[in-house]
Amino acid sequence: MEIVFEDRGLIIRSNSLSALIISDLHLGIEEEISEERGIHFPLQDVSIIERIKSLVDKYNLSSLYIIGDVKHTILTDIPYNWDIIPEFMDTLVEVVETVIIPGNHDGDLESLLPRSVELVDVHGILIGKGDERIGLLHGHSWPAPELLEASRFIAGHSHPAVSRFRTVSKPEIGRSDRRRYAGSVPVVLNSKLSKNCIRHRLGMLEIPDDDIATLTTLPSFNQLISGIAVNSPRSEFQGPLFENSCVNVIDSEIYSTDGLYLGTIGWMRERFNEMIKSKPERLNQ
Repeated sequence: MEIVFEDRGLIIRSNSLSALIISDLHLGIEEEISEERGIHFPLQDVSIIERIKSLVDKYNLSSLYIIGDVKHTILTDIPYNWDIIPEFMDTLVEVVETVIIPGNHDGDLESLLPRSVELVDVHGILIGKGDERIGLLHGHSWPAPELLEASRFIAGHSHPAVSRFRTVSKPEIGRSDRRRYAGSVPVVLNSKLSKNCIRHRLGMLEIPDDDIATLTTLPSFNQLISGIAVNSPRSEFQGPLFENSCVNVIDSEIYSTDGLYLGTIGWMRERFNEMIKSKPERLNQ
């Protein structure tokens, strides 16, 4: 099985799969940003379609799985949803066969979808065959029991990112170096997931020799969304898998959206603490 990270998505190619997996489109978030902050961004639906088509063509993919939060507003009766999402989906299915695992923002999403888009259960689905089976879910709910047959899970929901800082100084006025927040960069996480932890929570018998799986957490595919700063010790990941300690957070591996290994969460948080605690040197007067 070949797994590739590119442009906030995950590409899988194997004997039984040829798919693009993306998460958290949050279509319509531009409207909320505009209303709350008075900042206007171009609508992202056209850009998202173009990026999906580019990845599908580049890797010759046959399927697209959107693992939750297609729309941003939880309610459906918002003008943006009716104006944009049906046409967006009609265009999307002309590009690639599309399956949606609904997220916590996708209430009544079915009413906005064409019949050619498959909307599956909120607890996720199992794709692939044999040893290549993968569990897909959004991450806001427990997975369905059949997903525990997989050795890899792919989720969204938490929008992982790395916060960046830069040092600025004004020597001409005698001001010492000061650290300033410089935005955040979306990343992908690979974590160890305890399937027996899930079994215990679901009231199932534990299987000692079938416990550890890999959980891949994708960032939002919407370029307007950064996410939770994984390098900050104060950050808490969302969803029952994280909130019930079924995921080994500290040892989770961090990758850039094009697959470059950046280190573990524990390593990054140590560096983050060292940076915050250290005092910049004062300029000689």
